[in-house]
Amino acid sequence: MENHSFCSSSKTNTNNANVTVQWRAEEAIAGNAEALEALRELIIYPLLYPREGQTLGLKWRRGVLLYGPPGTGKTSLVRAVVKECGAHLIEISPHSVHKAHAGESEKFLREAFSQASLHKSSGKPSVIFIDEIDALCPRRDSRREQDVRIASQLLTLMDYKMSSASIPQVVVVASTNRAEAIDPALRRFGRFDVEIEVTPPTEEERIQILKLYTRKLHLDSNVDLQAIAASCNGFVGADLEALCREAVMPAIKRNLGANKDAGVFSLTTEDWKHARSVVSPSITRGVTVEIPKVTWEDIGGLKDLKKKLQQAVEWPIKHPSAFTRLGISPMRGILLYGPPGCSKTTLAKAAAHAAQASFFSLSGAELFSMYVGEGEALLRNTFRRARLAAPSIILFDEADVVGAKRGGSSSNSSTVGERLLSTLLTEMDGLEEAKGVFVLAATNRPHAIDVALVRPGRFDLALFVQPPDLEGRYEILQVHTRNMSVGDDVDLKQIAKDTELFTGAELEGLCREAGIVALREDISATVVCHRHFQTAKDSLKPALTKADVDSYLAFSTH
Repeated sequence: MENHSFCSSSKTNTNNANVTVQWRAEEAIAGNAEALEALRELIIYPLLYPREGQTLGLKWRRGVLLYGPPGTGKTSLVRAVVKECGAHLIEISPHSVHKAHAGESEKFLREAFSQASLHKSSGKPSVIFIDEIDALCPRRDSRREQDVRIASQLLTLMDYKMSSASIPQVVVVASTNRAEAIDPALRRFGRFDVEIEVTPPTEEERIQILKLYTRKLHLDSNVDLQAIAASCNGFVGADLEALCREAVMPAIKRNLGANKDAGVFSLTTEDWKHARSVVSPSITRGVTVEIPKVTWEDIGGLKDLKKKLQQAVEWPIKHPSAFTRLGISPMRGILLYGPPGCSKTTLAKAAAHAAQASFFSLSGAELFSMYVGEGEALLRNTFRRARLAAPSIILFDEADVVGAKRGGSSSNSSTVGERLLSTLLTEMDGLEEAKGVFVLAATNRPHAIDVALVRPGRFDLALFVQPPDLEGRYEILQVHTRNMSVGDDVDLKQIAKDTELFTGAELEGLCREAGIVALREDISATVVCHRHFQTAKDSLKPALTKADVDSYLAFSTH
């Protein structure tokens, strides 16, 4: 059915109702078009098209279940559609239903449905909105006696009150952020006919939401809402509302400090930057880490490897239309392997910072738990949140712990590792596609990685992060001495030549040790000289040998 019936100030006469729509839900909410349309079909369509329904023998929907993360606008959607058609709204929350004495909760539900039925004469439906229905009707295997009685009463009322008329006068809308925790008896046709996922907004929807919340604000000409929306991956509607509120606060303080009229202040780009530093996506709280402020310039050498990472990580996020145009699927993951201290983790952080994606980091210590199934649950939850906050990057440091080869031992730790590996394989390339999720893994033991991980569709590329060559060592020394007061007699080129097989971490330690040597010589020293670097170099030896490098090269050729 078409949407033209909802145009502004439209009036439709039906057999038993006059539906006047002079206000559209889009004036109060933005995005979630699918959920908005489903609610309109549930509440308004039976009144707009009663004859068509009778002619076609349609059985109108009786209930809709909205599920999704907190803050995505489930309650706002219901209230907006109710206001659009002038329906009667009755809201039910778990704390209002749960009573101290037996029978009071069931009585409350019966009274709510009876009150909804009293509005039949108005010709407009009554909408019963049940918020957090998972707390009201949990699954049977986890319910108390009171929960059983409440669920049974609700099922009876929905079957009786909602099926007595050809045109539904009482419809039920429920919301939850834990759809899997609801009693399965509710999730069938005739009760909740449709389940709609209210997802975090896309970039285009975030622009619409920001325009909605800033329509009464004055923005400077240099404020770019599109750029702000692009930097807010994973933000839900409530987060964007908080972002606008935090952007207004410094503008108000600045305006009051200048003793100006409180109604004429404007928001600058700096106000939005401040707000962005304060507000973070609520979906990723507790499981993400702050995007590291590491750039490609902070990593010396490895030019070809950095270019490959840029193409694999940044391009799909910054140029998605190019991939769609050529019919190319982005890579799922990259395995970085090489000796310790060769900047594998730093490369992953730089890729996350350049892509401005949500950044999740997991280590083997977090995933191995004394409780059975806890590590797998954490892994699944991390991928679920990463999908919601897409585009996102998940970093597995020391990936050989999580992705170790199977069948090597029958110990308890080996069994846990195999379960974790199976979960990781399923999440990366299972039935539920991890769209917008890129996986980076780092290890210094590539031979210990299970072969099932290192294939296209999971880790599409395995990149060898080799020890820096002469040019790379020179660039690393430049990076780590750019904030040092270095004497004129220091020749970084010569130091680079004298530090063969030194890794990036060892070169950083060399620069730090040279500064400490200068302070040992004179605590008031202002310059680090050549002799300090020479003393530091004599006290440090590379941990790598040529045999170690050859073993990594053998794996790369294999």
